[in-house]
Amino acid sequence: MVPIRLDLTAMRNVVVHLIDHLVVPGLLVCGGIATHLLVVAGLAPWLISALVVGAVAVVAAVVERARPERAEHRPLDQPLWIEAAHFLFNYHLGYALAFGVCALIALGVAAGGLASPWPARWPLALQVLLAVTLAEGCSYWQHRLFHRVRWLWPFHALHHSGSRLNVVRTGRFHFVDIGPGALLLFLPLVLLQAPAVVVTWTATLAGILGVLQHANMRVRTPRWLDGLMCTPAVHRFHHSARERESNANFGTTVMLFDRLFGSYRPPHAPGPDAVGIVDDATPAGFLPQTIAPFRRARRDAGSRSQAMPARSARGS
Repeated sequence: MVPIRLDLTAMRNVVVHLIDHLVVPGLLVCGGIATHLLVVAGLAPWLISALVVGAVAVVAAVVERARPERAEHRPLDQPLWIEAAHFLFNYHLGYALAFGVCALIALGVAAGGLASPWPARWPLALQVLLAVTLAEGCSYWQHRLFHRVRWLWPFHALHHSGSRLNVVRTGRFHFVDIGPGALLLFLPLVLLQAPAVVVTWTATLAGILGVLQHANMRVRTPRWLDGLMCTPAVHRFHHSARERESNANFGTTVMLFDRLFGSYRPPHAPGPDAVGIVDDATPAGFLPQTIAPFRRARRDAGSRSQAMPARSARGS
């Protein structure tokens, strides 16, 4: 008999390759199963999203410590309490304002007495796909405008500030930025009277993708998937310190509208050489980071040009 020699290095490479490619689909599948079980259990929609997305965030935080994409991105850009304050205040205030407006619109739609145009007889998976696409079709423009309009950029710059990209960046938003984004995410679903279960699935999937896109986990996705949805590699280049790379890939779920309107840039690596803002004007501290964008926006609103200035001046 011919002895069989095991090439341990080759076997290890195969295992690592499989893990790299299974992290994203694995977390999406687990998140989907958990969402389904919680929907069947009858939990409140907001609680389902919070539990599922929170669980995925915890897993991502552990994985990015064990298998980071870039070891130098392990440390936080600022103290954890500041990141937590942005998430608890700015992020939730923005969503609260968006939900309040959506509730008023929903009351107006209900008072109109019109029959729901939503295709409720479709299979749930198709309804969720439609909802995600419609939501992206609206939120895409909010994201793009906050990059291109001079006086809106300071509010979004908070999310792009810092030279390290890790899971805590998922919750670092200014309420003036995340509020309109959340409003436009849910607005088409409210106007079309989508069922609560569809809204729950849409919000949860968007939240899971947001965590995966910002986590410093070593993951790999095929090019065909990068062209369909906002994978970690696609979104990491949106956080690039290079303007040509960051001024693209504005979609956060599907890449359909980036492709339609010429802003899609396929990733050529797992991530850019550097992330963040050149000549970053974002101050240190929670209150200064919350207040400063209003001052910058007031100053920039008087400018005639609404186009973004050069990167060295704006820092994105």
